[in-house]
Amino acid sequence: MTHRAPDTHTGEHDALAVGWALHTLDPDEATAFEAHLQTCPICRQTVDETSAILGDLAGAVVPVDPPPRLRQRLLDAVEAESSGPGVDTPDVAAAGAPPSSDGTGEPGRDATVVPLAPRRSRATRWLAVAAVVLVVAAIGGLTAANNALRAERDSAQAAAAAQAQREAAIADVLHDAGTPGVPHAVLAGAQGGIVGVVVDDGTSQRVLTTGLGPNDALAETYVLWGLADGTPQPLGTFDVGGEAPDVRSVPSAPEAVPYAGFAVSLEPGRTAPASPTRVVASGQVGR
Repeated sequence: MTHRAPDTHTGEHDALAVGWALHTLDPDEATAFEAHLQTCPICRQTVDETSAILGDLAGAVVPVDPPPRLRQRLLDAVEAESSGPGVDTPDVAAAGAPPSSDGTGEPGRDATVVPLAPRRSRATRWLAVAAVVLVVAAIGGLTAANNALRAERDSAQAAAAAQAQREAAIADVLHDAGTPGVPHAVLAGAQGGIVGVVVDDGTSQRVLTTGLGPNDALAETYVLWGLADGTPQPLGTFDVGGEAPDVRSVPSAPEAVPYAGFAVSLEPGRTAPASPTRVVASGQVGR
């Protein structure tokens, strides 16, 4: 529905209506415009349209910038609208026009001529609202960028916390391995290099991996074996996710006995077999 602008409406009220919807008017402007808004259906419609658009943008999942070509067209249209020719009003004292009379043949006295205010088109209102959309879309883009930075910061903090936890677990294993009376074994690989350390604290075995390669967690698993009386016993399985040192915990069985050594095998599937298939590391227990 298109409303007719009242005689008191001017082009300045268009900008004030948008500012009212954005809550950016200073107190004096807001007070003066509020009185005008009560009697101007055009300004009320502009306020409603602007508020609706702002609400839609606020509820958008991913705020995006308008395409550059559309953005430039809107800005050009707003500039052309603001700098375009004004609306001509009739000249009260135009040449050849007869003087007005008050009915007695005398020229009229105290006559006040009120020029008609130009009627604002719906397109003009939407140009003002479109300019607001561009600004709010840009703000939405900044908000999205800030959210991305915040997500990166949170991810970095989580990674730092995980790294600190890993380092603490490694330090605990090395400390316990150096404590007299704590059973432990240094694991040597098939080529003779050190690939890990096992510490047995009586409740679980902790395996510090320093040279075991990553395994395919969908198709294979590492198995820790306890060597007692020359017979390997499967104690539990674990995975290695990367080349960096890490600690894996393997719970002890209820009938756990003192072991003379430990071994690690890499097995197909995701369960421990009855006996090791391919031993990749082993070591004797020291105390």
